Formats: sequence, C-alpha cells, structure tokens
Amino acid sequence: MGLFDKIKKAFDTGGIKVDLEAPKKFDWSDPTIPVRVTLTGHESEARSVQQLSFSLKDDGDNEGAPGMRNNDGPSRGDGRRFSATYVHLLALQLAPGETQTFDVNIPLAANGGPGLINRMSFTNGGVTLHFGDQWYVLSVSAPVDGANMARADKVRLRASGRLGDRHAQFS
Repeated sequence: MGLFDKIKKAFDTGGIKVDLEAPKKFDWSDPTIPVRVTLTGHESEARSVQQLSFSLKDDGDNEGAPGMRNNDGPSRGDGRRFSATYVHLLALQLAPGETQTFDVNIPLAANGGPGLINRMSFTNGGVTLHFGDQWYVLSVSAPVDGANMARADKVRLRASGRLGDRHAQFS
C-alpha cells in the first residue's frame, strides 16, 4: 500500500452521502425539532450504517449579537456554551447507489435552552441580559461500519428568544 492509499484510508468516510433538512427556526417550548435525513449509498459497494448521531450547539461565531456574550470570554474553549446530542439507532444496509430518507424528531429537553447565566454579559458598567434570537448549528453524522470517519452534514437554525428582542441592563 502506497503513501497516498494510507492517507486516503485514514480519511475514509465510507463513501456515502448525507443530507440534512431542518426547519429554519425552532422554539425551546417545542417538544422536538423535526428533521429529514437522506442517505445515499456508495456507488459500487453495500454499506452498513448503525446510527445517526445528532449534535445541537449554539453558534459561537456571532459575537455581539443578541443572546451572545460579547464582552467577556466564552464559558467553553471553542466559544460555544450550549451543546446537546441525540443518537437515532438504524441498523441499515444501504445497497450500492441506494437512497433512503428518514424523518427523525430530535427531542428538546423541557427548559433545555440557554439559562439566565448564559444570556448575561459582564462589563465594567454592570450586567447586560440578552433575550433575543440565538443561532444554533444542528449536525448529523452517519458512521459507516469499517470506516475511520463519519460523513456529516449540518444546518443553521434560529431559536427565538423567550422574551423577544428585549435588552436589559443592570448597573
């Protein structure tokens, strides 16, 4: 096996395609986020997928936007505060070139959104509370049996602020 083959094998995702469809907006009072996942098999070989792994994280790249800390350091090293995971078991055999679509309801925990402390910015002038909309990244991965990595897709969702776009400041 040559060097290029070793490098290629190290980054093998199983040769499948994963597409994720989700609503553009959700509310924390909803019991679930309904999504549709489409898996397309390898062009010439059957593949086995045992699960779909979902991850929902608040988007830490919109610094200064309502709902984000803007003057102090993030509470996590990657700039994100909220993170939740969900695994949907499949036990699926994908024939070569086969496409299968799955409707999955990702459960949201009651009061599972960011809490009061996650909506605060601490400044020299006092504390600022942000109640506006927040952006989240929902990703899905479909690990293929025998592959070193999992093929994934992601979408960006917006969760409405519980109290609208109000901004309160306390000194």
